[in-house]
Amino acid sequence: MGVLLALAGAEVSVIAHDATLAAIKHDGLQLTKDGKAHRVHVRATDDPSQLESQDYVIVSVKTTSLEDAASHIAPLLNPDTKVITAMNGVPWWFFVGSNGVLSNKRLAAVDPHGIVEKSIPLAQTVGCVVYMVCSVDAPGKVRHNGGNKLIIGYADNSQVEGLDEIKDLLNAAGFSCHVTAAIRNDIWHKLWGNLSINPISLLTGETSDIIINDPLVYELCVHMMQEAAAIGEAINIPMDASTTEVIGRARALGAFKTSMLQDTEAGKPVELDALLTVAHDIGTILNLPTPFIDSVLGLARLRARKLGLLDRAA
Repeated sequence: MGVLLALAGAEVSVIAHDATLAAIKHDGLQLTKDGKAHRVHVRATDDPSQLESQDYVIVSVKTTSLEDAASHIAPLLNPDTKVITAMNGVPWWFFVGSNGVLSNKRLAAVDPHGIVEKSIPLAQTVGCVVYMVCSVDAPGKVRHNGGNKLIIGYADNSQVEGLDEIKDLLNAAGFSCHVTAAIRNDIWHKLWGNLSINPISLLTGETSDIIINDPLVYELCVHMMQEAAAIGEAINIPMDASTTEVIGRARALGAFKTSMLQDTEAGKPVELDALLTVAHDIGTILNLPTPFIDSVLGLARLRARKLGLLDRAA
């Protein structure tokens, strides 16, 4: 996002750490898209207090790093700052301010100590569902492999007014950004397609096409999605497509590495909590059986623990 926004004329600053920070400072932030390499030089630091408050803060860290990022975000915020959460999985605010049986239910799996909720004001939070396939070639170097769709909506579902400026900014940068008054629906719809193939790629080390084309594993994906769909119905989020259609979209992307497989290969903590643990927890609260989700979650935890990729004890 940062490269395209900078190319479109936005003043971009980046919070990064270690090798990524060093690479950005030395070589700039780099993106390869449609066979063309782009490089921009932006302000980069590992200390948010070195920057002034921002109009927009895009939080695109892994959920395993969110608590740390949130605890240092204060210098970037003023009462008018919009915090755009562009991440995988179910966010900490998913049920806060919502209606229904789980209204204001806190999700310990993604914000166990309440630090994120305390650090980022809900009224200033804009959810963002990202439909892009990207990979990291090296620190500070990102490769875009497909997709450019973004869906944004206020976390508290209060309105859509005020989002057009963000939409226009993102569209000017080359994204296809859409505004919704029901961002929770879009978050669950994306989770529906992610919660099976991602952890299975951790377990198998295979790309999505290999996973989908195995008939037995395909059926496992379908069963997991059916369980997630039942949870969605229980929290008033009907599914917008069939399992066949959603898996078909993944198949059309070809042999891509899921984000969880990329993290596994890079030796980084994997996002099991935001993708799978939350589904297990919500199902438990609602007394909905999720045996397939639970089995894959248990196996994925064991595998991640064996590889040293669990961010927290589980």
